[in-house]
Amino acid sequence: MSNYLICIDDGHEAQTLGKRTPPIPQLKGRVVRENEFNREVARYLFVELRRCGFRCILAAPGDEDVPLSTRTNLANRHNADLFISCHYNAGGGKGVETFHWSGSRTGKRAAELIHKQVLQSGINRRDRGVKTANFLVLRETKMPAVLIEFGFMDDPKLVEAAQMVDPQVQKRFAIATAKGICEYFSVKYVPEEPDKPKPMYRVTVDGKEVFDTAYVEKIVGVVKQAIIEQKREIEIKKI
Repeated sequence: MSNYLICIDDGHEAQTLGKRTPPIPQLKGRVVRENEFNREVARYLFVELRRCGFRCILAAPGDEDVPLSTRTNLANRHNADLFISCHYNAGGGKGVETFHWSGSRTGKRAAELIHKQVLQSGINRRDRGVKTANFLVLRETKMPAVLIEFGFMDDPKLVEAAQMVDPQVQKRFAIATAKGICEYFSVKYVPEEPDKPKPMYRVTVDGKEVFDTAYVEKIVGVVKQAIIEQKREIEIKKI
């Protein structure tokens, strides 16, 4: 495990005023709050970074709206090595943009590497560039800090808005962010291992096939019932 500590901030909380989409036709008129996206990306990112050996803390782990200064104070108190803030933009535009504090060369490098990976995530986004901003979470953190706007809640056709609740989009952005962080710290990115398929078994009772199954509990149930019914032959074969 690396000794790097990452503070992950999930942007605005569920009750933050104004941080929501218009009704989205693709979602049957549903209105999505910004934190429905931010929260899930932060959780995916936490898992990704932990698998890669980083230590992680969440700046606002609950559902209450935590003041920005409380978030930065937490990161500063724990001497985090990087502060990452996940957001979704508003203003009618399209695309992804990434921010850092103007006085931080290391923050700029982190922002550039993460931004590059987000653009390569497989989610179609216009490149709005890497920029500086006077955001509190960038200004008041003692460590390099990056704020990512992954899309727009009110893009013209609400395509990006509808993607906010897509788990595949959330996870791809988290993976891309993790890859950028790994590149920044020269740490190898460790991908998630694919789920191994369960072995299949063919169950026959007195020469009659009952079923093919991958579930041990089903096999146990059949065997118990066969014993109760005093069946003569029970056969279980791996296939």
